[in-house]
Amino acid sequence: MRFHPQWWLTLPCLLGMAWAGERAWTRSHRAGLCNAEYEPPPAGMVFVAAGEFWMGSDDASAEPDERPLRRVFVPAFYIDKFEVTNRRYKEFKRNHQYPPGEDDLPVTFVFKHEAEEFCRWAGKRLPTSAEWEKAARGTGGQHYPWGDKFQARCANISWAAQGDGINAVKRKPPASASGKLPPGSLPLGVSPYGCHDMAGNVWEWVSDIWFDRNILGFKQATEGRGILRGGAYNYSPLQARTSYQGFEALGATCHDVGFRCAMTAIPKRMRR
Repeated sequence: MRFHPQWWLTLPCLLGMAWAGERAWTRSHRAGLCNAEYEPPPAGMVFVAAGEFWMGSDDASAEPDERPLRRVFVPAFYIDKFEVTNRRYKEFKRNHQYPPGEDDLPVTFVFKHEAEEFCRWAGKRLPTSAEWEKAARGTGGQHYPWGDKFQARCANISWAAQGDGINAVKRKPPASASGKLPPGSLPLGVSPYGCHDMAGNVWEWVSDIWFDRNILGFKQATEGRGILRGGAYNYSPLQARTSYQGFEALGATCHDVGFRCAMTAIPKRMRR
């Protein structure tokens, strides 16, 4: 058998051409998504345009799962302006129980699979973690929905940071006995796209599953966990940052865990 050394030169060239072709197709596809026109969002939702945004964090206070700060492309989507309330959830689940007077507070004690079932019933879905984060912080990578500096009047959380955080003081949540507020009660905290309460009030399920990784970067053979975003009324400004992720077992929930819905954006049909 003769040895043909030119194959060792040809193979890298073919791989390089394939990589370049895939990159060119990706750029073209993304450009098409960015240039497309989309239908207006359904009532109660906002439109988030296709494109890249800064996701994650390189801050000293960032958790390992937030790192690194990177550019992520997200196709166009719609997302709810507000967290789902008890009143709305009860339309889906007639036997849903909650304290009197909390009809218009965010629904909590919801398992992830129940949140997914509600979304399907409503013709929607849970947002991905990237969608949620882009809707919360915009494209520029700001730390909170309203900007880089924490503002107590913008979020229903337990600790109001003053200055650089050294003089942080505890405050009583301006909420119901449960600590929750009706969605939209703090309009100064609205996100760049018009979403309310994406910092504080209640944690929100997203569709992604988190798997711990070993030192080599491979997924560990353990059950995945659900990802929660946004912090809650009984947490601090650290957890309310737009890049922060909380984790919960898929078979668990809590008194401060709720959700909002999303939809893939619908392109407009070309008129003849």
